[in-house]
Amino acid sequence: MNIVVFGATGMVGGSVIKALLKSSQKIKVKAVTRTPTSDASRQLAEDGVIIATADLNDPRSLERALSGASCVFLSTHYWEHFNKDKEIHQASLGMNAVDACVQAGVNHIIFHGGENPKRMMDKECGYLESKSAIEEYIMEKCYTMNYTFLRLPFLYENLLSVFKPHFIRPDTYALALPLEDIPIDCMSIADIGKVVYVIMGRPKQYLNKTINLSAEKITIHHMAEVLTKQIEDKRFICPKIRIKDYEQFHFKGASDMAALFEYYQCPKQSGDIKLTRNIYGHPVSFEKWVHENEEQLTEVLKSEE
Repeated sequence: MNIVVFGATGMVGGSVIKALLKSSQKIKVKAVTRTPTSDASRQLAEDGVIIATADLNDPRSLERALSGASCVFLSTHYWEHFNKDKEIHQASLGMNAVDACVQAGVNHIIFHGGENPKRMMDKECGYLESKSAIEEYIMEKCYTMNYTFLRLPFLYENLLSVFKPHFIRPDTYALALPLEDIPIDCMSIADIGKVVYVIMGRPKQYLNKTINLSAEKITIHHMAEVLTKQIEDKRFICPKIRIKDYEQFHFKGASDMAALFEYYQCPKQSGDIKLTRNIYGHPVSFEKWVHENEEQLTEVLKSEE
C-alpha cells in the first residue's frame, strides 16, 4: 500500500504518520513538503518516511509526488495565514492537491474537513468555510476518486499549545475557553492517527462518507477538575467567557476561533462516539490523557509563569 500524507509535520498529519510507521503491514509512506531539509523533514526521513519535494503552486511537482499513491491523507493549515481564499486556491494544499490526486489516479482521499458554518449556524468562520469548500470540490471529483471526510472534535493536545492554561497567580491557572459548561466532543490527536490508519486499511465501509469523530463529550469544568486532581499542587479554574466576548478579543483569528467554539457547542454538530469506537476500539479519555501527559502539561505551566 502506497500512502501519501500532506501536512506530515503538523499535528494532524504527524499523528497519521506515527500510526502508519507503527504498522506491521508493508506500507510505503511518503510525506509531501516544500522544505525537505528542515529538521522536521529530516526526522521523518530518519524514521523511514519518503520525503517528496513539491510546490503546491506547481501541479506537475504534485503529480510526481503522488505518482503510484493508492491513498492520500490531506490536512490543510488555515491557522498559519488566516486567509480563506489562500487556503482554498493556492498555498495550503486545498484544490491544487485535489486536482493533483485526480490526475495521478489516486483511488481514495481522506480529508480533514469541516461543516459549512453559514448553513449550520449562520456564522462566518474562515477555518470551517475553507474546509467545507474543499469538501465540495472533492465531491465534484468523486466520479473518479473515492473520499472519506473526517470532522475532528476539540483535541486534548490543544491544551499544550494554542489553548494552554493561563497563569493567574502562583499555582492557579485558567482554562480561558468560551465554553459555558456545555459538553463538547473531544479526543486525543494520537487516536485520530489510529482512526485514519484503520480507515486506510479497510476503506470499503467508509468510502464517500463523512465521519464525525469523538472519544467522549466533556465540559470545561470537567477538564478543570481532572487537571486539578491529577497535577499536584495546581488549581485550575474556568472564567466565564461568552462567545460574543471572545469575538472581541484583540488577537488575529479571535472571531474565527469564537465561531469554531460555537460550532463545537452547536446541537446540530455531534460527534459519533459509537462509530469512533467501532473504528478504533480504545480511544483514551481526558483523564487518562492527562495522566499520560502530566510531565508535558507541567512544563507548559512553567512556561506560562
